[in-house]
Amino acid sequence: MFRRLSVTVALTVVASLLPAPAFAWGFAAHRAIMRRAIDILPPEIKPFFVEHRDEIIYRVVDPDMWRAIGWDEDHNHFVNFGAPELGPAPFTNMPRDYTAALQKFGPVTLKALGTLPWREAEMFGNLQRAVAGLGDQSAFTIERVVVFAALASHYIQDAYQPLHASNNYDGQLTGQRGIHARFEATLFERNESRLTITPGPLKAIPSPRDYAFDALLVSYQDVDALLKADKEAIGAKDAYDDQYFEALFTRLKPMLEERLSAAVTATASVIVSAWEQAGRPSLTASVTTRAPQKVQRTR
Repeated sequence: MFRRLSVTVALTVVASLLPAPAFAWGFAAHRAIMRRAIDILPPEIKPFFVEHRDEIIYRVVDPDMWRAIGWDEDHNHFVNFGAPELGPAPFTNMPRDYTAALQKFGPVTLKALGTLPWREAEMFGNLQRAVAGLGDQSAFTIERVVVFAALASHYIQDAYQPLHASNNYDGQLTGQRGIHARFEATLFERNESRLTITPGPLKAIPSPRDYAFDALLVSYQDVDALLKADKEAIGAKDAYDDQYFEALFTRLKPMLEERLSAAVTATASVIVSAWEQAGRPSLTASVTTRAPQKVQRTR
């Protein structure tokens, strides 16, 4: 436990020293989405996630911590729609099958284009298997559910940030560098209390890979409007001051609310669908108790 705590503290310190553009949605937004998603889970599983709410909310930013310490993780957070290799929208040059995509582009180019949908499918599967194993009472069973619920949530949340679905992810192609962090972190953190988040009905997710691809394609449709709002908000000013952020918020408030609301719905849908595909096991027995373990004595 001490070792895990030490590593977590070290990661937090490193992350706090890095510039905001290194992260997706910003820590505050990721955690706000996670918090709201737990609130709308169905009663069959909600008590388990409420019991472990604090750790799940804390750990939902773990993949960004991994990026902070230099792990080979960046490519798991985006797909660069708009890249020439993918052709025009709806970017059918990108195969949804990973093996086909790897064969077509090779590992280096595929990483540059982004692998978020396949990472989401991987973590969804990890969560599904962790939930299915809750009844075996083995060590770290509950911890696996907590960790993989947070990780599967993180990647699907990234798919709802428009700049995670664009090769112009930081405005670098249009002279708007820094817009990534200004939109997903600063704008949210300045205005969280002014946002109205309205999640929709939960959805069944037969294919987490396709669900992530489809979410990214919808997000991509907001990119031009987002960049236009940034240009209008800054105008001829030479600093991103309070006036700029107020003008940006006025223009992007509906988009920000819609994307966050959709991310909350998607996060809860991922958790519920993984539970359903695991066979809908009871989580209530795992909330506060575990079966007593027998003493093992040598003979």
